[in-house]
Amino acid sequence: MRVVILGAIFSIVFCSDDIAVLILARGGSKGIPLKNLKTVGGLSLLARSIVTAKKAGLINVTVSTDHPLIALEAVKYGASAFRRSSVTATNFAPSIWGIAEFLASKPHAKILILLQATSPFIRYKDLQGALRKLNYPKPYDCVFSATRSYKLRWKIVNGSLIPINFNYKRRPRRQDWEGDLIETGAFYVSRVELIKQGLLQNRNCTVLECSMNKHFFNSRIFIIHIIKNEKILKND
Repeated sequence: MRVVILGAIFSIVFCSDDIAVLILARGGSKGIPLKNLKTVGGLSLLARSIVTAKKAGLINVTVSTDHPLIALEAVKYGASAFRRSSVTATNFAPSIWGIAEFLASKPHAKILILLQATSPFIRYKDLQGALRKLNYPKPYDCVFSATRSYKLRWKIVNGSLIPINFNYKRRPRRQDWEGDLIETGAFYVSRVELIKQGLLQNRNCTVLECSMNKHFFNSRIFIIHIIKNEKILKND
């Protein structure tokens, strides 16, 4: 990996075939067709992801898709379009299938950054931070986005309500515990050697902690909210 610093106000550019950015964006979502092309603030969700990656200094950005409109949007914003097979674009196919299919065309890639287009508030500084953290303070196999939650969680087991992350006899105050880390799904930075094992994560992982306010991660609810608002505006 070669890092170039440009300009008086430095801009980091990761000039290397070692790092590949991938956005999986199939057209046949059952819940919201072509959801990756829905707009937020004048930009499609897909365009936002590409622009964020480019702003982070990542130049090798690819969108894997089975739909021509998504491919056109990818190229429009400076990403490459990868032809996704019908098998990896099905509703039942796990993301790791689409990732492996793409990596077969990138023999020199050593690090993969998987971006979720339906997480529109990813910050470019978080991507830069995750890449730095992959090797600091020790080498990790993956870094993924997470947010910290202080919610007290329960579950029902055999008809009984049981606390998951606390002792109800000694309920913790917020300042007395570190909370739980909740995976957001917004991005994953993984070494290709790990992905070849069929995994994005393992025990040698760490997280890039993101603010809940700046990192809205329940993307499906967010997109549904956008679509409902669009329908209301159109009806008005």
